[in-house]
Amino acid sequence: MSEPLPFTRAETLVRLDQARRALLRAVEQRGWDAVDAHGWTTKDHVAHLVAWQRRLIGWFAEDAAGRTPVRPEPGFTFEEIDTLNARDHERARDRPREAIASDFHEAHLAIARIVEWLSDDDLAAPDRFAWLGFPASHTIAGNSFGHYLEHIAIFERS
Repeated sequence: MSEPLPFTRAETLVRLDQARRALLRAVEQRGWDAVDAHGWTTKDHVAHLVAWQRRLIGWFAEDAAGRTPVRPEPGFTFEEIDTLNARDHERARDRPREAIASDFHEAHLAIARIVEWLSDDDLAAPDRFAWLGFPASHTIAGNSFGHYLEHIAIFERS
């Protein structure tokens, strides 16, 4: 993403919607069963996005409950992302695409609700969520619309 961060609530909601639409177009054009150079289908990519959407939702739910989120999730560090992604891939492999598509839409809507709940200051302040250590808009972008765009770029290269 070349745009400056952090984003306002309004900008974030627009980017969420635009990237969601672009991803859905890319999935439709590519087809759910298309396979990339690493052996992942389009369905696998969307399931991967869902896993990270759900983590994002979980982090904010933990915070709202007064608990400090464990990122990326209990039992894993960010140095173990490849292992975590491989585990997620294996867990989602046999799920039907309709279920994954539904999960994507539900998680996307939940992220939009989180953004609507946050103020512009919540999104921009580097210390608002101490467990992050940077503005919330960065992690929202990285686990939603920015992540969608990364996978669209993967589709375009494969």
